[in-house]
Amino acid sequence: MLKAVFLSVGCAWVAAGAQFPCTMAPLQGTAACDTSQTPSARAQYIVSQLTLDEKLRLFDNGALSVPRLHIDAYQWWSEALHGVGTSPGVSFTQPTPNATSFPQVITTAASYNKTLWGTISSAISTEARAMNNVGHAGLTFWTPNINLIRDPRWGRGHETPGEDPVTTATYAAHFVPGLQEGEDSKHLKASACCKHYYGYDMEDSDGADRHNFNAIISLQDEADTYLPAFHSCVVNGRASGMMCSYNAVNGTPSCANERIMNGFARGKWGFDGYITSDCGAVADVCNNHHYANQDDTCRDVLQAGMDIDCGTFLTTNLYTSISRGVTPMSAVDTALEHLFAMQVRFGAFDPASEQPYLNYSYTTAVNTPAHQHLALEAARQGMVLLKNDGTFPLDATKYPTVAVVGPNANATSVMQANYYGVPPYLISPLMGVSKYAKTLYAEGCDTNCNSNSGFSAATAAAAQADATVLVIGISTTQEAEGRDRTSIALPGYQEDLVTAVLSAAKGPVMVVVMAGGSVDFTVAKVNPLAKGIMWVGYPGQSGGEAIADVVFGAVNPSGRLPHTQYPKDYTNGLSMLDMNMRPGTSNPGRTYRFYTGTPVYAFGSGLSYTSFSYKNAGPSVS
Repeated sequence: MLKAVFLSVGCAWVAAGAQFPCTMAPLQGTAACDTSQTPSARAQYIVSQLTLDEKLRLFDNGALSVPRLHIDAYQWWSEALHGVGTSPGVSFTQPTPNATSFPQVITTAASYNKTLWGTISSAISTEARAMNNVGHAGLTFWTPNINLIRDPRWGRGHETPGEDPVTTATYAAHFVPGLQEGEDSKHLKASACCKHYYGYDMEDSDGADRHNFNAIISLQDEADTYLPAFHSCVVNGRASGMMCSYNAVNGTPSCANERIMNGFARGKWGFDGYITSDCGAVADVCNNHHYANQDDTCRDVLQAGMDIDCGTFLTTNLYTSISRGVTPMSAVDTALEHLFAMQVRFGAFDPASEQPYLNYSYTTAVNTPAHQHLALEAARQGMVLLKNDGTFPLDATKYPTVAVVGPNANATSVMQANYYGVPPYLISPLMGVSKYAKTLYAEGCDTNCNSNSGFSAATAAAAQADATVLVIGISTTQEAEGRDRTSIALPGYQEDLVTAVLSAAKGPVMVVVMAGGSVDFTVAKVNPLAKGIMWVGYPGQSGGEAIADVVFGAVNPSGRLPHTQYPKDYTNGLSMLDMNMRPGTSNPGRTYRFYTGTPVYAFGSGLSYTSFSYKNAGPSVS
């Protein structure tokens, strides 16, 4: 793998005494190894030395080796959405069994803390570099996801910073430099990838799926909703990677859309990096969008600005397209130059002595006490208190026994959502509360809640305990990649569980909503027996501890909702395929900017245990 190219100049190379391309003929002493030249110039020389057969080996995410030039294979696909994640380029075998699992993005977004976002991504890339140094991670990470939550049913909304273009753009501007930049100004620490470019925010709904959906987007919505985050990711974040999406926009598949890749990204915004397809998206251009035949698809995606196919379409069809004179070699070479320029920027062709990142080790850089505390602190800052009648925080001395009940009361991996790695530990809400009080536990039902047979155990625990923490919500069983919801109501009998537990509880009840996308929990909002409500998203490896810290007052909540909590009838008659943001027929308007109804809780809602008063500090105006 090209991963081994990067690793050959890393700690593994130093330990094993192996050589790398610039220590051997035919590249030694050439422009490829001349550090005074730009990465682009060095990449052009490398590409000029490749034969056609060698070039054709490099166009899918699992790029093959070029033994003649001592260039090893590389897996371009590594994940790091909220921590180094399980993916083709990442291994959690010894000596790298774990990585810190930070809260899912929707939870960290709720902190509205720009410094925190960059600090998390810097910690992620530190861990990534240490894992790369022993051959267990690549350096091209396909993160962040900066699509907007246009519709609350979207299965991947929790991967994003929410529904607001400004917040999402700001997140990209801080997350990307944190991931890419560090102590070595000459080399990338890791590569971030702005995805999914663009108009991608549905999985499988209303008779279409992400592989064949043609998003009809107005120029106004494009300008003020769908493109700002990508502009910021490139211009402010200085991202070195982008990913074109499965869907088409206004008839043109994203991976064949020259207007957005070479036009906007590279032309107007000055993007300097590589563009990958989403996995299978190049095949979609031909087979699902029916935009072009096989030969023309190869030409169209490369000339549009895409460089690498996450898949095998180019590997299978590019030679024929070239031999028939359809795809010009200039398009092939340009793409490869972008890819090799990335390798140069990582240091693959530079002396190890000039690269401090090669000194990062698993024992000193991964799952450190500082990173563990950061994961906890990020979860704490993402807790959103939505209702409090003054009962909370609880005094542990007055509430020695607490019932922890509900579908997500003992959630562990649920708190990681998706694109996660192997954490060192997972602290569930039950475990977190147990640090403050004796606990009674009952699930009541799972997140589908298709049966009420477990309700009696939950109500009995609530009736016996001095206080109750009721953890409801959803999980990736309901919302996930490839899976949109059809309803934003609490699943199954969960509303009945809420009512039953509230009615049975001896002491005050905090209702905790663990969910990425919007769910309607009006049943708790309007019931005075629910003394508090807290939204937590998916809070990562220390999520349960953070929840308990807020319930018992060790932490003053400061989070704010990153998306609108709609009533469940919001989606009645509203097609997932309607990309219009502004109100129209059967469309009540999308997100806080255009929604014309009354939300359960509005975007930006959030309380504190502190009372605030405001007054005009400026001069009086007559």
